[in-house]
Amino acid sequence: MNLPASKLQRILNNAPIPFRLGDYISQGFQFMNRNFGMLLAFMLLSTMISFIMQVMPVGGMVLGVLIAPVLQIGYAQFAYAVTQERRAEFGEFFKGFNKIGPLISTYFLTALIGLAAMVPGLIFWYKAGMLDWFSGLMEEYPFFTNIPDLFDSVDTTLFGLGILAILIGALSITVLFAWALNIVWFFEVGPLEALSASRKLIARNWLPFVIFIFVAGIIAGLGILLCGVGVLYTAPAMACAQFFAFADATRLFEEGKDDQSDIIDHFIV
Repeated sequence: MNLPASKLQRILNNAPIPFRLGDYISQGFQFMNRNFGMLLAFMLLSTMISFIMQVMPVGGMVLGVLIAPVLQIGYAQFAYAVTQERRAEFGEFFKGFNKIGPLISTYFLTALIGLAAMVPGLIFWYKAGMLDWFSGLMEEYPFFTNIPDLFDSVDTTLFGLGILAILIGALSITVLFAWALNIVWFFEVGPLEALSASRKLIARNWLPFVIFIFVAGIIAGLGILLCGVGVLYTAPAMACAQFFAFADATRLFEEGKDDQSDIIDHFIV
């Protein structure tokens, strides 16, 4: 589906909706319970696809990166189709291929900005002597019989500052651009507009959203404790929970109410 950019702009201009963390997690679990079979099948299939891409001798890693945003948007599209259109078809998970260009562009832009955000931390590491330590490590390749001690080779203060700067940069980008793929998928906007809109939407409720990501990550990770198989239930549930948070923030299930104003906008333009 493609909602008009004008709707997204109105959402950004309107007052933000209160972030209801508990409701989104509850909705995620309820949706998982109602669609357990399909969500489980998709998680297993997408995991297998990613694994095959990683072990392919030629081009597997590149293909894995290219298909990652398509698989990532699968949960959102399926949840939307079931919730809004009452249509539960397995093919909904793979509709991202219909918009693969913008999805990949958004994915790569996010990664590039994330790398740029880590540059200050990498500079700290360089000043700390990490390059010399790494060169010494490579000299021991392939047996690594005499690995140089990291903390004897680098300035620990600068090393710690580097870790802190990298974590802050990477986490900031991960949080602020978390909805960029969803935006470029559901709205008629390009990658740059999607990144900007994601930043603005999440910045409105950045602390509740960070807490939500943290709690959802813990819940998904707890599934590993159940002999490792519990993650097959908790991870898809939390992926759907994040979609419901996005749908609430963008009033995704209320687009019908804006049809008339969108038509007016079209004629004005």
